[in-house]
Amino acid sequence: MKASNLHDAWASPDNTRLTPKQFSFRLPIHVAAKIAALCEMYPQKSRTQIIADLLTSALDELEQNLPEAIGHPLPPEEEHHERFVAEHLGEAYEPLFYLGGPRGTFRSLANKHFFELEGELGNEKPEPLFKDQYVTEQQFKK
Repeated sequence: MKASNLHDAWASPDNTRLTPKQFSFRLPIHVAAKIAALCEMYPQKSRTQIIADLLTSALDELEQNLPEAIGHPLPPEEEHHERFVAEHLGEAYEPLFYLGGPRGTFRSLANKHFFELEGELGNEKPEPLFKDQYVTEQQFKK
């Protein structure tokens, strides 16, 4: 969610699932004042919803801007499938690698914690928060 979309999100109903555990933390006074202002501007939204949306927006932007690198190569069985698809489409096959670097690490760790939290809610086989992202060496030679 982009910060520019928060106004529209706060004007509509919220169906967000919450974690079973509560997070508690102290905020700098200037941040608390800004959150209080937003709560007053959008009384139909709870403070939790507003803070969650702000964090979502910031985390989405952070994830998009983390440095990327080439990660581990695909396992042989996945590489074979990708090579077959490329050849079937008449395209040259370039070896694929998992996304690495801080962005790849963040996405992997976020999935790990997402699975743990979903498990606490009784969902034993959730879809991952982030799908695997593949890159080629060519993408990093620019």
